[in-house]
Amino acid sequence: MLKIMTLAMSALATAAAAQEMTCVPTRADTERLARLDHAWRDGRADAVNGGAGDELRRLGPVADPRANLTRPQPTPGRYQCRTIELGAASDDMLPYVAYGWFKCQVTLTPGGDLILRKTTGSQRQTGLICPDDTRKARFVGVLALGEEVRTPRYGADPERDLVGEVRRVGEDRWRIAFPWPVYESKLDILELRRTR
Repeated sequence: MLKIMTLAMSALATAAAAQEMTCVPTRADTERLARLDHAWRDGRADAVNGGAGDELRRLGPVADPRANLTRPQPTPGRYQCRTIELGAASDDMLPYVAYGWFKCQVTLTPGGDLILRKTTGSQRQTGLICPDDTRKARFVGVLALGEEVRTPRYGADPERDLVGEVRRVGEDRWRIAFPWPVYESKLDILELRRTR
């Protein structure tokens, strides 16, 4: 019985991993990404006005919209990752939240696609990191919640769709800026630190 359960769980995990992915964002996500500069401006202003100016300074290039290094796509491997929320989506939300570190993984498929998966935590991003230019890449994916085994297909649920700009911010460090997320903030930043 245990062997059957193990095989069933393995099949579910494989099905979840095999969800169709795309580098082409929906129209709504394209519009969100086009307003990234406004999300940075409004999110940072809310955080500073809420007393988090020192925290932003300590984050350095992670929270600096001007970060502009080459090689924007992270290398395959294991990462520590954490989410930082800037700006309050409503008056009852905090203008700055930095969560603890979780685990992420970047894999290179045989077809040459880079896939990012946040593997721990209650909100887990999964999607493709797509080339854009020499200084930025694009993340297109979805948000898995709670104990879900199978993530929704991108484009099937606008509240779970994610789009973001990927930039390298230091040696073995990247960030993804997600403008105007559905929940809680004006800008979510996923900070990535490569582990050895």
